[in-house]
Amino acid sequence: MATWFISLIIPLIISLSNPSEANTDNQLEFFNLMKKSLSGDALRAWDSIAYCNNSGIGCDTRGYVTRIDVSGWSLTGKLPDGVCSYLPKLQILRLGDNMLEGDFPSGITNCSFLEELDMGSAQLTGELPTMSSMESLRLLNLSYNLFTGHFPVSITNLTKLEVLVFNQNYAFELWELPEEIARLQSLRVCILTTCMLHGRIPSWIGNMTSLIDLELSGNFLVGEVPRELGQLKHLHLLELYYNELSGSIPEEIGNLTELTDVDMSVNLLSGRIPESLCRLPNLESLQIYNNSLTGEIPSILGNSTTLVSLSVYENFLTGEVPKDIGKNSPLVVLELSENKFSGSMPAEVCNQGKLLYLLTLHNNFSGEIPQRYAECETLLRFRIGYNRLEGLIPEKLLSLPNATIIDMSFNHLRGPIGSSFQNAQALSELFLQSNRLSGTLPSEISQATNLVKLDLSNNLLSGSIPSEIENLKKLNLLMLQGNRFTSTIPKSLSSLNSLNVLDLSYNYLTGNIPQSLSKLLPNSINLRNNLLHGPIPVELLKEEPLESFSGNPGLCVAFYLKPSDEEFPKCPEANSRKRVMFFWVIGISVVISIFGTLLILRRRYGKRQMAK
Repeated sequence: MATWFISLIIPLIISLSNPSEANTDNQLEFFNLMKKSLSGDALRAWDSIAYCNNSGIGCDTRGYVTRIDVSGWSLTGKLPDGVCSYLPKLQILRLGDNMLEGDFPSGITNCSFLEELDMGSAQLTGELPTMSSMESLRLLNLSYNLFTGHFPVSITNLTKLEVLVFNQNYAFELWELPEEIARLQSLRVCILTTCMLHGRIPSWIGNMTSLIDLELSGNFLVGEVPRELGQLKHLHLLELYYNELSGSIPEEIGNLTELTDVDMSVNLLSGRIPESLCRLPNLESLQIYNNSLTGEIPSILGNSTTLVSLSVYENFLTGEVPKDIGKNSPLVVLELSENKFSGSMPAEVCNQGKLLYLLTLHNNFSGEIPQRYAECETLLRFRIGYNRLEGLIPEKLLSLPNATIIDMSFNHLRGPIGSSFQNAQALSELFLQSNRLSGTLPSEISQATNLVKLDLSNNLLSGSIPSEIENLKKLNLLMLQGNRFTSTIPKSLSSLNSLNVLDLSYNYLTGNIPQSLSKLLPNSINLRNNLLHGPIPVELLKEEPLESFSGNPGLCVAFYLKPSDEEFPKCPEANSRKRVMFFWVIGISVVISIFGTLLILRRRYGKRQMAK
């Protein structure tokens, strides 16, 4: 009896510890099909027989394939149909960041053990099938594809789902959030951005209390932001930007003490910024730009120790910005442009030495530029134009080592530009136009060798245009109009081969127009309203509009190319040369005649002396 039992159980144990021959054959067949239907460099290194040892493949102890991860392999072609009929124990399938062809691969929905399906950025098309049978699925990522038809609301049956990502699928038909989605009580990440979602954000979304990440941006959502969002106690990230949401930001958002990132930008929101929102202890990023918000930024935000990014531009916000903002937090981005802020610029924004972007364009800020800004060496973009700032430009502000754009235009700044440009190697755009800056344009500006755009127009600058400007070989735009420059036009400007726009109008420039400026054509050159004289180079006259030279009474033309040129007199040089040549010929003739007469007299006189 015992012998019989042993002879029965041993084959059973062996069969359980090793995959069946048929199963091995099936798996082998699938990988052979995969190598035929997909192409890519990484697949060429695969061993079709010892497939469990291949890169991107995982097997269990019994030899069953449980994982395929070929994401980012730049594969092209189609995945073989019926993947789970060949690989019945498959748990993880990652095919993202490839260039697959056709529709969603058939047969994947039969993968009853599949826990993770990632096909993001796979270039797939067509309609999605019903997914209710994928009961084990915990992660579903189908973002950045071109699926059409109805959104697969069958996902509401996948009660084990923890991560749902449908980012950038804009070819779906319009659809609304089904109430059944609230059954996904395990759902922690819900990303449904740019996938044709419309209607209102339903109040029952507050029942999905496991959520830590809710992103519904880039859709057609309307109505108010539901206050029930305040029930999502574990929420870290809330993104509702690029919709048509209206009404005020609910105070209940301030109940989400774990919230780190809020983005409700580009909507129709109105009312004030809730103080409760600015009081959140873990808030790192608050982006509510391009709305219709009013009132002040709550002063409590200045006490934040976590704030990294604040973007509130394009609203109707007023009052003073909290003076301590950034003092105790690692602030990286501060965007306040296009509001109605007043008072002083916040001086402590770079206290932690992290600030990259400081943008306060188009406000009513007044007072002087804080001296501490010149110490903020991390700054990449510094734009404070179109305000009422006054006083001097802080020493070394124009020499920030990492700044690519510095814009202080349209203020009431005065005094000299300064000569500290030795560290401005990253500077590509400098805008100081429409201030009250005086003194000379320092030759040291040539040290900012990566400058592409330089606008110093409409100031009180005087003296000469430095010839060293020729070192700015990347310069594309040079605007010096509306100043008091009195020098001649430097010939060195003609060496700026990248220059597209040159405006020197409304100055007191003298001398001739350098013939070499013609090298800059067909670029825009404006020299009007100066004290220039002499001929306009013919090449410039051909290409530039006549008004580019008007207001210079001393300019003339060698000859008229078109009737409009008659606004300028003809240069007298041609007639003068003829007269000079005539007098030269007459003079030479007279000299030769006199010389000949003297020579004859000398010969005659010499012969008489010899005869004596």
